Amino acid sequence: MRLNRYIALCGEASRRKAEALISSGLVTVDGLVERALGRVLSGGEDVRVDGRAIGVTRSVYMALNKPRGILSAVSDEHGATALDLLPEFYRNLGLYPVGRLDKDSEGLILMTNDGKFAQSVIHPSSCVKKTYVVFLRYVLDRKQMMEWSSGVIIDGKLAVPLEIAPEDGYGEGKCFRIVLAEGFKREIRLMAEAVGNKVDRLLRIGIGRMFLKYLPAGSFREYNYTELWNMISNGGEV
Repeated sequence: MRLNRYIALCGEASRRKAEALISSGLVTVDGLVERALGRVLSGGEDVRVDGRAIGVTRSVYMALNKPRGILSAVSDEHGATALDLLPEFYRNLGLYPVGRLDKDSEGLILMTNDGKFAQSVIHPSSCVKKTYVVFLRYVLDRKQMMEWSSGVIIDGKLAVPLEIAPEDGYGEGKCFRIVLAEGFKREIRLMAEAVGNKVDRLLRIGIGRMFLKYLPAGSFREYNYTELWNMISNGGEV
């Protein structure tokens, strides 16, 4: 990110005024006066304007296509996290995943530093559904699908999907679209095991009415609050 844009995002000045501050020698980066208007920050630098430390406090909202093997976490000593997929600049903004998608699963997750937005997505009262495509190891016959659809007992609780339906074109009886309301850890995998099957691949393709279509694995796109919430509530593709 260019230095002038960073200063503007911090609320210190417009981008044009930020250029004037840089040219006048009032901006330092890591203790050194920076006059180059084209200076690009990699993230983590100590930026000061007239001796005052500044930092970005803006709220950030993004959709990310999490690859398999990446943890839905901010940090973990055992492996790469969703935050590690982002450019260095974003790692200092307090971003975290909204909800979870386990390490062996892939697909759509949201990242934000806005706690109210995160709660509005995950709180049961918001009724934000999650849609998945699941690839099973064994053929799921009609009887087993009906059993799954009716709900299975997991740890003494009845787990019932909102919807389970065959997904065409992926091998008869082995690929299904599943919609969940308020999920819990490894819910789909545990439901599959309860009906005598195993999950080979699990892909989240939808959050609310927003669906994954264009975003490559490991990539993200940033939105503003209104854009992202509108897609979740009213429909959109990322």
